[in-house]
Amino acid sequence: MVDEVTLTKNGFLLRHDGTQETDPLCALGARVVLGEGYTLRSFVQMLNAYPQLTRLSPFAKDLAGGLAGWPASGCTPAGIARLELQKTVEIIGHPAPPRLEIYHALRGVGTDGEDIEVKPYPVETLLDVPVVLGPLRHVVFGDRMDEFRFQTVVNLFEFQEGIGWQLAFHGAPAECALRR
Repeated sequence: MVDEVTLTKNGFLLRHDGTQETDPLCALGARVVLGEGYTLRSFVQMLNAYPQLTRLSPFAKDLAGGLAGWPASGCTPAGIARLELQKTVEIIGHPAPPRLEIYHALRGVGTDGEDIEVKPYPVETLLDVPVVLGPLRHVVFGDRMDEFRFQTVVNLFEFQEGIGWQLAFHGAPAECALRR
């Protein structure tokens, strides 16, 4: 497909013809294909390789800067098999007026398939966890019984924003954690 970009394990963007993309802003609308071995570290390396992308989110620059101080390998917590970027399209009718909301969430999937909230994990502990595109969920008027699931298609902007937004909540200093 001409309008797609492959995100590689080492953080580079490849055009449909296999050449490296030099201007990521030209690829923001392109459909994302994740290359073999793509991890959260690959995402952070992409931010470093293409600093223009860090301008799209107030959190991306700090995320990209953190890589230099994080371990070079072995950053996979026990029990998490992969991270899924999920897209949800939800039709909401109450309270009025009816509306359509589209949003992304980065979730962990355990080794036995269970859904895992990744917010408690520091970013540097998740760097070597594989990243995949999870299913698109279509929810009609909050009825989870009639929830539909489809193959997900996201563009580079949605991918960068969805993961970047989620990881923005992982940066709070330990001193700010609520304790009993």
